[in-house]
Amino acid sequence: MKTAHTQGLTILELLVGMLLLMIILGVVLTTTISTMGLYRKDQSRIGANRNSRSTLDIVNSDIRQAGERLNSDFPAIQVSQDGSGNSVLTLRRGLLDSPLPVCAPLPNVLGAYVNANNPAAALLSGGVSNLPAACSTGTQDLSAWIAQIAAGVVSGYVFDTTDGRGSHVTLTGTSTSGALLKTQVVQFTGTVSAFNPVKPTAASPERDIRLYLIEERQYSVAAGRLMLGVSGKAAQAATPRVVSFKAVPYLKGTPPTVAALPFPGVDGTGKPKNWKNLAYLDVSMTVTEGSGTNTVQRTISQRLTPRNTSSSE
Repeated sequence: MKTAHTQGLTILELLVGMLLLMIILGVVLTTTISTMGLYRKDQSRIGANRNSRSTLDIVNSDIRQAGERLNSDFPAIQVSQDGSGNSVLTLRRGLLDSPLPVCAPLPNVLGAYVNANNPAAALLSGGVSNLPAACSTGTQDLSAWIAQIAAGVVSGYVFDTTDGRGSHVTLTGTSTSGALLKTQVVQFTGTVSAFNPVKPTAASPERDIRLYLIEERQYSVAAGRLMLGVSGKAAQAATPRVVSFKAVPYLKGTPPTVAALPFPGVDGTGKPKNWKNLAYLDVSMTVTEGSGTNTVQRTISQRLTPRNTSSSE
């Protein structure tokens, strides 16, 4: 009686089977790697979009608030360009309704005299005061300033309306002294530029110098990062991996026209031009995300309109 015998696979069949298996595994592996690459690139794209959009949302909020409680002769919005072609965008808003006049030369170790009862005051020919008209012998109401300083809001800014120069100071307090004619000083720390409101002659034009309580936010690019500086303090990184940051100002008109930089610039006498002529800003930012072949570059653009350009003085 013959025993049943099952014939095994030949070497050729094994090789063919292994080859088919390798092809299948290769296809699966290639598909998996491709899918993972697309996933990583998609995640990089999402990250780039998220970073740029969230940053522009913050910039939009700052632009909308810029110019609050500030007149047209104070540069609430400034746009310039750095050496790499990126924009430097400076946005300011007032924290009190009115500034105080600076009524004596700065720097002064005592602070800023804010009325005419001070050692710099004198009468010129014809009984004309050597100080600006805003520097009266009356008493300034400093209650709002005192409250803000007590609350830790201390970002002062000295501004000369004649030539547009400004200087950040840190407010520390106020002083009111005297009996009948009170002398008032706002004290501060920090290095302040030279400012002098005193007229040399009765015929000389006034030099209107003011002390503001403001918030300033300045956006710029350094070492591939969008930097944010607040009220004169050292700038901190706000967004990484920034390729470019552009803010293009447009002037009001039909149609609006691109403004020359720096905006708002100065007129023929050196005074700052009216920043309220701004119609809107076209702001764009390009960022990268990911690494190697998964690196993506995204540009987000928005047209942003400051709400205070149409406000009254």
